[in-house]
Amino acid sequence: MTILDIKLSQDYTMSITKTGVFIGRFQPFHEGHKRCVEKILQENDRCTILLRDTSITEKNPFDIAKRKELIRAHFPDISRVDIQVIADPGADLTVYIGRDVGYDLIQLDAQTEQISATDIRRKMYAESTHPS
Repeated sequence: MTILDIKLSQDYTMSITKTGVFIGRFQPFHEGHKRCVEKILQENDRCTILLRDTSITEKNPFDIAKRKELIRAHFPDISRVDIQVIADPGADLTVYIGRDVGYDLIQLDAQTEQISATDIRRKMYAESTHPS
């Protein structure tokens, strides 16, 4: 190994930012999602949220701007939480991971695990609250 190799190795190591990735519709972004992002940030320097750009339906009442706003209300620091919008042309999405490396399942307390966006939307519609 030469001095140049060591220098390049040090520069590469120093520039790595540990990043966790979290994908979802976030319809709406709720306490369970918030706790997942907090857990990601406890274990990583940053969290990149891949926000699925879904069509407006009863299951997806919030547009992309509203969902970004809900997330940013909890995580205003763009240097720690990056939100990237990804196309979702009405697909029944399945996320695939290449191999059993580099991913973790976020497990939270039982009460948080019980939070359901479906239940939140049902309550919202029962109370006739407009989502936007």
